[in-house]
Amino acid sequence: MCFSATASFTAGVTLSALGIANYQKIKSSDYRLLGIFPFLFATQQFLEGIVWLTIGNSSLSSLNLVVRDGFLLFATGIWPILCPLAVYLGEKNSLKRKVIFGLVIVGVGLGIYLFGFVITHGVQLEKFSGNLLYDLTVIPLFAPLKYLYLIVTSLPFVLSERHPMKLFGLAAIASFGLANLFYNLTFVSVWCFFAAVLSGALYFILDNSQSQIHNIYE
Repeated sequence: MCFSATASFTAGVTLSALGIANYQKIKSSDYRLLGIFPFLFATQQFLEGIVWLTIGNSSLSSLNLVVRDGFLLFATGIWPILCPLAVYLGEKNSLKRKVIFGLVIVGVGLGIYLFGFVITHGVQLEKFSGNLLYDLTVIPLFAPLKYLYLIVTSLPFVLSERHPMKLFGLAAIASFGLANLFYNLTFVSVWCFFAAVLSGALYFILDNSQSQIHNIYE
């Protein structure tokens, strides 16, 4: 997470446990990708935990660079692709599938652009006000692209016919607003924290809505 190494590692362990419980329940292959989201967020939080442990340590600067870019691989490259793709795989409405597939294509382009810039130009990392600041503002057009990122990662869930998915998408949008309003400078790290929490809640959202989601669980 964005607040400390301990918080990040705790989140990683918790999400891993929830991920195991969630994945074991899901039987439909259409929802397998969505089922591993907690594992992916756990990996991202473990990486940020190591970022916390290595930042400012000159002898571990190379490791810090690797885990920083690993964290940003998820934040900028993986999520804009996997979020719409996970919803697309489980969506049955043909019109919505077409719209969501369009968002998958946009997400692929956005992910390549954002993470491509991270790799080729590097990103400044520092501690700021008790959080980690990944300065992505150096990426050209980052300000408007941040909102395109929100659309690509959250709108597919809102468009889904499944009520729990809609709730997940609306919660993601709300968390974006909170992170942007109260943690603007450290937005990247903080919103990833909020999203990680939401991925854990996905287990409970799905589990409590089985009557509305057909053929996901036994």
